[in-house]
Amino acid sequence: MNQQIHRRMVIFLMMVVCKTSLISQSTLDLDTVKVYTFYIKGRTATGQHTTKIKQPFVAISRDLLQKYPLKSKIQLSDCHWSGVYAVLDIMGSKHNHAVDIYYKGRKRNVMKCSCSRVE
Repeated sequence: MNQQIHRRMVIFLMMVVCKTSLISQSTLDLDTVKVYTFYIKGRTATGQHTTKIKQPFVAISRDLLQKYPLKSKIQLSDCHWSGVYAVLDIMGSKHNHAVDIYYKGRKRNVMKCSCSRVE
């Protein structure tokens, strides 16, 4: 009986530790970014024509390129632009911690969003 209680406690503690490490890891992977919108006909940094790309895509600031490289996917959350986007272009050098969404409508106000990488 004592061994069963001990095993259950060990299993319970392992589950708590695993869940805590997953939660802390996912919150570390979030970045707060400024979100802009753009609509320019031309080529992206990956060489594709902007008007021929079917999936939602973004340009990303140069300081975030190491964490979110070209052709990777990001998820924006906690804002109007929530969703999954492909990283296909690079923003100008004056931007930091910023994402530019390709959008065919009117320009929108700058907004802050949470950004994470999609595996």
